Amino acid sequence: MSWGYRIAILTGSFVLFMTAMVISAFRQNFDLVTEDYYGRELVFQQQIDKQQNQSTLTTEFTYVVNDSIVSVIFPNELKGQKIVGKMLFFRPSDAKKDLLIDIELKDGVQNFSKELFSLGMYKLQIDYETSTKKYFEEKQIMIP
Repeated sequence: MSWGYRIAILTGSFVLFMTAMVISAFRQNFDLVTEDYYGRELVFQQQIDKQQNQSTLTTEFTYVVNDSIVSVIFPNELKGQKIVGKMLFFRPSDAKKDLLIDIELKDGVQNFSKELFSLGMYKLQIDYETSTKKYFEEKQIMIP
């Protein structure tokens, strides 16, 4: 076999490899953190203020995962106050598995059926307000 054939085979192999890489790159799924990225960036200072309000609380959010229930426990300081807001269970690996749920507390706790979730990691983003302040908290939770 002469050098010409070897060069042609090497070049053809390289072209096939690059074509396969381009096809593979186009098949990747890239979920954005939020569709309205720039609009949310404009209100970022409000988000910082909410997080600072959250840091003034002496207790933190906690969560408990049982066999059938996921419980989100609000800080003790907020018991007895009317709380309005939303909880976003954000799944970084798959936007189709995100859950946005209104806050409806019973004795400072909100329970969810474990069947709503897939196994794995979620970022819990809680955006809520009381009669006096607005708050925001983000936690990573693991659903085993």
